[in-house]
Amino acid sequence: MLSTDCDDILSSDERFDAIVVLSGSLVDHGVIGPDTAERTDAGIDLFRHGVAPKLLMTGGVTEKRIHTAAAIQMADRAVAAGIPADKILIENGSRSTLENARNSSELLDDTDQVLLVSDGYHLWRAWISFEWAGVHVAGACKSTSFRPDGAEMSVRLIVREALALWFNLGRAVTWSVADMFGVTPHLGGDFLH
Repeated sequence: MLSTDCDDILSSDERFDAIVVLSGSLVDHGVIGPDTAERTDAGIDLFRHGVAPKLLMTGGVTEKRIHTAAAIQMADRAVAAGIPADKILIENGSRSTLENARNSSELLDDTDQVLLVSDGYHLWRAWISFEWAGVHVAGACKSTSFRPDGAEMSVRLIVREALALWFNLGRAVTWSVADMFGVTPHLGGDFLH
């Protein structure tokens, strides 16, 4: 909502080392939802305009669904749009924004300037999560301010996001403490990912 539109990045001189596109919803039979498609398309446009030389798609599967991970579907969409497969990185083991960040950090080891792409309501939590995971976020842009499936869903997700921010904080603290003792808990699940 208060974040920069991805179209504004296209018209600027800003450049990054990688564009990280976070998945959103999956719909019937595990197919990417309209929000994930819009995020993916925004990442594709940014890549085509030379905003960064790498495109990282991040998003896994939930426990209750058997389907292709969101990140793989997003990468397939990018390849179908003409993006070379060797320019696309895939993180497909995550089930939450915090896991997106933690798992992506390994793929972004040599990356200094990252641009995050998500919906406006989700960018703040994504930014905080990636910074916690040690990924320097140099910029973030929203593919859309509101969900393509209506204002009512957008309002629900804004409220959910406010709760998820605090939930993420608790999980990050738990993970950090567990890391100090050499034990990494699996903290994901369907609730407020």
